[in-house]
Amino acid sequence: MEKRIDLRGPDDRLDDVVVRDVSMFRAEMLDARTLWLACYLKDADGESGRVVFEVTSHGGALTLRVTEGPDD
Repeated sequence: MEKRIDLRGPDDRLDDVVVRDVSMFRAEMLDARTLWLACYLKDADGESGRVVFEVTSHGGALTLRVTEGPDD
């Protein structure tokens, strides 16, 4: 069986993100430089079954990081 979530990249920098079986996707601008993203997994229990990302902009570069996973 394939992984439901696969986060890949060198040195804690994400450059490839795969999330399968998503029942709901949310995106919210927290401020002018920060985008909050959440993927809620099918058949999971509420917020414990989601993966959350923050995308931030600094000097023209974007940074993507995982702030919460379903195993947290």
